[in-house]
Amino acid sequence: MTLLTLAYRNLLRRPARTTLLVFSIAIAFATALSLLALSRGIETTTHEGAEERGADLTVSQVDASDVFSGVVPESHAAKIAAMPGVRGVSGEILMFTPIDDERQILTVGMAENSYFWGAMPIADGRKPEKDERWVVLLGQGAAQALGKGVGDTLTMFDQEMKIVGVTGYRAPINRGAIVARLQDVQELAFKHDVVTLIHVAIDPSLTLAQAEALGAEIERLGRVSASPTEQLFSRDRNVAVLRAISQVTSFIALTMAGLSVLNVLLMAVQERVRETGIMMAIGWSDRRIIATIILEGVITGALGSLLGIPLGFLACGFFEYLPTIGAYLDITPPLDAILISVAGALALSALGSLYPAWRAVSHTPADALRRA
Repeated sequence: MTLLTLAYRNLLRRPARTTLLVFSIAIAFATALSLLALSRGIETTTHEGAEERGADLTVSQVDASDVFSGVVPESHAAKIAAMPGVRGVSGEILMFTPIDDERQILTVGMAENSYFWGAMPIADGRKPEKDERWVVLLGQGAAQALGKGVGDTLTMFDQEMKIVGVTGYRAPINRGAIVARLQDVQELAFKHDVVTLIHVAIDPSLTLAQAEALGAEIERLGRVSASPTEQLFSRDRNVAVLRAISQVTSFIALTMAGLSVLNVLLMAVQERVRETGIMMAIGWSDRRIIATIILEGVITGALGSLLGIPLGFLACGFFEYLPTIGAYLDITPPLDAILISVAGALALSALGSLYPAWRAVSHTPADALRRA
């Protein structure tokens, strides 16, 4: 009989207890996986949205706590556009705005001379005409959420806006957003002559060193940072806090799973004291007995992980029903998050079995038989 077979049979002695242990590990695993996927989804979705729109660098206020609170002079856009190596500039206000007094929806106030207008895909309707005021375009996700289409109207900050088009973006963050004229959003939000962000498209022929030099030149404008657009949320304090909370909560969840393994195996070891004494008496080494018990912990960790993977995907699916999350993020657990969670579950399950394993061999054969 191999050690693996023996460990498996030991777990089957108390099927109900083993099942509950595996299920508790699966719940902890799913919690860790879904939280890691949530924090990772923000960065991934932002990168996808920026790549789809064609932004290379994003200029923001250097000391802003998040991407929505930054203030950059609108005049910087013209200065950046005049720099060598820049092929497009888009000054924008990015904020959540009240729509129809019912919900807050991500809104992009886009300058009329933004290079984004030219490449914007249109699924229905049209783009705003020159100097046209108080009109918006909805992403397909926003249109579906609001139940509105071309020709309808919506209220933004108590201002009636006409829907003239529906964009055909594929990235979730772009599909869930409303696009309006920068001038209109500035007026409604009382943010005259300022923008939240300036997106920059650079000449693809620039070398890495030249692109870095361009970023440094932009930053010399004062109190602004120029970083790759896919890193837009990397310095966002709110995202940093979310990432830290997700990691800590994931670790706590997996640690609780490890403690469950410790508790269950400790009970199992105490129930098998006589059996352990007999094994020691017939020549089983301490190392072999310890390996058997650790294998029990690893098996439960593996089974819990196997069950936890679909539960984690199911938990991520529930995020889609949260309007402030599901409308803008694609929260699909990436492979590396799955592997990290599996490794964590197995490692902590093994660690949780160390003390019960030590307890199993802490007595002499005679003492173990007498205690039984």
